[in-house]
Amino acid sequence: MQKQFKIVVLLSFVLSFLLITPLLAQTIEKSKNNTVGGIKELKNGFQVFPEGKLGNTLYKDKNKLISRDDLVLHDIVEAPEGHIYYGTNELNEPVLGFVGNTKVQFVPLEGGFYQLQTESGLKRIFRLNPQNEIQNVLPNSNTASGLVYNGENKAAFFHITKGETIETEDEGPKFQYTFRIHVVKDGDDKIIHLPETVSDFKSKLKLIWIDRNTLQYTLSNNQKETIVIN
Repeated sequence: MQKQFKIVVLLSFVLSFLLITPLLAQTIEKSKNNTVGGIKELKNGFQVFPEGKLGNTLYKDKNKLISRDDLVLHDIVEAPEGHIYYGTNELNEPVLGFVGNTKVQFVPLEGGFYQLQTESGLKRIFRLNPQNEIQNVLPNSNTASGLVYNGENKAAFFHITKGETIETEDEGPKFQYTFRIHVVKDGDDKIIHLPETVSDFKSKLKLIWIDRNTLQYTLSNNQKETIVIN
C-alpha cells in the first residue's frame, strides 16, 4: 500500500513538471524579449550594447567606437575621417556627435543641423531625419556649407558646383565660383535642389531668410537677390 502511494506521488510530480515546464519556458522567453539591455545589430556591421541604456557603447565589428555617460546611443554611420553617432540625453533630446580625427570640426547649427569640416576643407552637413536616421543632406558634395534656418520649418544652404578663371572687363582674369542652393524642410527627408545657379568671385555665399518663405543671397559686390520658397 505504501509502495503504491509513493508511485502515485511520483507520477503526480512528473505530470506537474511536464505541464509547468512549457509555461515556464514561455515566461522566460517573454521576459528576455521585453528586457531592455541586449546587444542590437545595426546596419553596416555596427552594434550597440546594452541597447536603450544610458552610458551604453557603439561598436564596429565588435570593436568599441564611442561611449558617453550622458547619452543613450542609438545609431552610427561612417563619415569623413571618422563616424557620426546619434544619441538622446536624459531629457530624450536628440544629439549628434563625431568620433574620429580630433582635428575634424563638428559644429551644431540652427534647426538641428550639424556642419562637419575636415582639416583639408571638405564640408558636409548632417541632421537627424524624420525617421530618426542620421542623414548627410548632400552626400555627393564636399562643399556643402552656409546653412541658415528660417526659425520655423526649413533651412537653406549652398554648395560649389564649379570654379573657373574668367576674363573680366575691368580687372582681367578672375577666379569665379558657381553655387547651387538647396532647401531642407522639417518633417521631410527629401532635399529641394533649386534649379538656378549663382556665380560670384568669393567662395562663400551669404544667405539670410527675410521671412519664413523668402531667402536672400548677397554677392561680393553687395548685390542682393531674393528667392521665394514655399
